[in-house]
Amino acid sequence: MSTSEVTVRVIDAQPILYIRRDVVPTQLQAFYSECFQKLFGYGMQKGLAIAGNPMARYIRTGLGIWTVDAVLPLNEPAAGEGEMEAGFLHGGAVAVATHGGTYESLPETHAVIESWVRNNGHQVLGENWEWYITDPGQHPDPADWKTEVYWPLAE
Repeated sequence: MSTSEVTVRVIDAQPILYIRRDVVPTQLQAFYSECFQKLFGYGMQKGLAIAGNPMARYIRTGLGIWTVDAVLPLNEPAAGEGEMEAGFLHGGAVAVATHGGTYESLPETHAVIESWVRNNGHQVLGENWEWYITDPGQHPDPADWKTEVYWPLAE
């Protein structure tokens, strides 16, 4: 596992479609597999301009059940349908680090960012998210996987 240096970026609000569910953490992989397939299928069917690889947004985490969004980034806002909702990811200042390695070790990168936020006098504003830069289907070796981790900051 590797984590890049934490940096602050100012980003535009990102239009998204998402599916939100309550999930037991051990079931996240099955949740993402099902929901990303639905989101990409809907995006292709509707001819939506997809803005990159899928994301996950963490609404509530804890020891038991988590509330998580499977997210499809879009170039332009679009209407949701059924359990797919339309919205935006946070625009403004974010603390960002790039995680290299398995998804199971992502909590370590989140901990690095959380420590950085505390040690640099920032406040978190909203839910954090992960942007899966590398497609494991095209790069099966987890050593090659890259994930950007975003924590929105109060300005």
